[in-house]
Amino acid sequence: MRVCNRRPVLEDEVCVHVMSRVVQKRFLMDDRGMEEMRRILRTQAGFAGLDVITFCFLKNHFHILLHIDPLRAREEVTDAELVRRFRVLYGSKRSPSLGVNAEALAVLLKQSTERAGEVRQKLRARMGDVSVFMRELKTRFTFWYNEHYQTVGTFWAERFRSVLVEPGSGALRTVAAYIDLNAVRAGLAESPGEYRYCGLGEALSGRAEAKSAYLWLTRRRHGRGEWEQAGREVFREYAAHVERLTKGLQAEKAARRRAKSAGERGPPGVEEDAPVKGYRAQGGAVGSASWVERLCEVGGVLGFLQTRRPIALEASADTPIYAARRGRRESPQA
Repeated sequence: MRVCNRRPVLEDEVCVHVMSRVVQKRFLMDDRGMEEMRRILRTQAGFAGLDVITFCFLKNHFHILLHIDPLRAREEVTDAELVRRFRVLYGSKRSPSLGVNAEALAVLLKQSTERAGEVRQKLRARMGDVSVFMRELKTRFTFWYNEHYQTVGTFWAERFRSVLVEPGSGALRTVAAYIDLNAVRAGLAESPGEYRYCGLGEALSGRAEAKSAYLWLTRRRHGRGEWEQAGREVFREYAAHVERLTKGLQAEKAARRRAKSAGERGPPGVEEDAPVKGYRAQGGAVGSASWVERLCEVGGVLGFLQTRRPIALEASADTPIYAARRGRRESPQA
């Protein structure tokens, strides 16, 4: 990671937890909307070259956990890959901003013209960038919602929130579990496997794409085939881990109900084997101490981090998980 013109530039892979709320915290996301949001998420991520590890859509907000490899997402994209990604997003339709369809784009990129270079640059600029991805994702859904329900105006309340997460770490598994358990905490399902609109629910229902996404929970340096084989075991272990957390949440809820009926104070809000205590999508970074400290030194992808030593959060993992919040960068002295 380096800083260019005061803006942090991502050079290495990273994971990002993003979250956004519906305007006025209203419960506007019905089942039809969540189905459409899931479709847009898949096509937008396919175009941008980002990997969706998991997600959870609720009636008034959503969570998404992304894996980003800048080189694969943008820098190393060939013209053939540009056309393929264009087709993922637009199908046979024309791009409103470029005025071409996939067939015309393929012909254009074969030409050594200034126009071809401009189109190539514009497409690549929309890939591998979390801010662009979130803007297009939320805008496309807003257009769909207004057209489908005959309404006007904004659908989302604010700019998205984000947390950088160390790839292939215990923190990444913790954040993934936090997201997958959202519907359980909200009382919308007894377990993530029963909820249609989260990554683990999709994976447990048999969707291969959703199951393979959890391979990013581990980082391996050997061959691709070996990595995928090991990833299947990672998914089984992760699903069992979330199942244990789910049982803990259900036991906690039952204890709270019993305490309430008896007029007593309920148990603490976090069970023994819970994901990180106090974790929220408030900005900053979570991961190992060395990884978070490095981000604090040079700044994060989505804003500069406070340069103080990161705080250790409670976690069930053997290795402590550290966190640092984003802060404003001090102005240079005159």
